[in-house]
Amino acid sequence: MKNKINIFSSNRIKKFLEETLFQYEINYKKIEDINYNNQNSKLNIIILNNDKDMGSINLKNLHYNCLIISNTKINKSDVNKNTKILKCPTSIDHIKNTIENFINNLKVSFHDISIDNEKLTNLNNNSFCYLTKVEFEILCFLISEKETTKSIIKKNILNIKSNVETNSLESHLTRIRKKMNKVKTDVQIRSKNERLLITV
Repeated sequence: MKNKINIFSSNRIKKFLEETLFQYEINYKKIEDINYNNQNSKLNIIILNNDKDMGSINLKNLHYNCLIISNTKINKSDVNKNTKILKCPTSIDHIKNTIENFINNLKVSFHDISIDNEKLTNLNNNSFCYLTKVEFEILCFLISEKETTKSIIKKNILNIKSNVETNSLESHLTRIRKKMNKVKTDVQIRSKNERLLITV
């Protein structure tokens, strides 16, 4: 299943970036559509082509999961210290490597938990444990979507056909819940019939 990535730009993204991000579901958005209150579980790349683009965003309110690719000068004092910035012009390879590193090192957060490279951490008490790759994918998907169905996870993450009877997902959810209890998070995964949601 493809993870989602938002690309905010006044111009359509360059073809080489589309090729770099082929494994992601790309959502093209206008720069003025940035939602400063809902960034934690999304990958966001913001392309600033000119001063007009720069003037239409609030740099201070961007989170750590935003990568800015800019053709204009940005003062470090104007930007949240956790926001990544790539200044252009630069080589295509440098842009590709920067994007790949940004995506691979991105932390996913929700309420009091953070997931960094399959390490689940409670931000309030610093307790942590490690997730398996599948647990990581399920939990990150839940954080991203907030609500989904078991069939979607079975099909897109576990690669289980709809006509196959298995308790595999329930087993993974049980282990994820145990690990969340271990770090004493307030976050909960709730099941209601076919629905799955993550709440506090």
